[in-house]
Amino acid sequence: MYVLTIDQRHSRSSDDRVPALLDALAGVPCVTAFERTAGDEVQGLLDHPAAARSALLVALRAGEWHCGLGVGGVDDESYASGTRAGRGPAYLAARTAVEDAKSMPGSVAVRVPAEAGEAASAWARDCEAVWALVAPLVLDRTEAQWRGGEDRGRPPTPAAPARDLDITPTSVAGALRLSRIRDERAAYPALDRLLAGTHAAATGGAR
Repeated sequence: MYVLTIDQRHSRSSDDRVPALLDALAGVPCVTAFERTAGDEVQGLLDHPAAARSALLVALRAGEWHCGLGVGGVDDESYASGTRAGRGPAYLAARTAVEDAKSMPGSVAVRVPAEAGEAASAWARDCEAVWALVAPLVLDRTEAQWRGGEDRGRPPTPAAPARDLDITPTSVAGALRLSRIRDERAAYPALDRLLAGTHAAATGGAR
């Protein structure tokens, strides 16, 4: 399982962004939906690498969040009442991860339970290293670049967003190039494989 804990940056000096983040995460398929767990923190439980990757990207796009992903087993009966009731190694790993993320430029940390062993930790480090490359692409993207690269169910090209935004295809092409949205999306299969490999190593192939 994948437990994602997301903590708001500078929460004491900024508005509460949790409701908006929960709305943005509502479309991500989860085992237990994301919910506020304490103050300015949210947490969700996911069982597929692509879902975990999607949730991380949503949080990064929203900005102002530290993201800690714990990968490993959970107590199967503990989360029946919701995310806040969840227990198990992956939850503990997520707590370590979100604290570690606070000192990372990309604000994404991936951790496995301590007892998972060195092989699982190595998978997690590799996964985290790729996230460190992807995160700045998301965090540094302007709103205009986001609009030019919106996913319309096909690879981003200048024509469709130019019509939608009433600007020239040349302007959209420039925004796409600067946004590096194609580079980001090209990394998705590698991110998913690394997340799956981390999970397999941490759990011995168990759920």
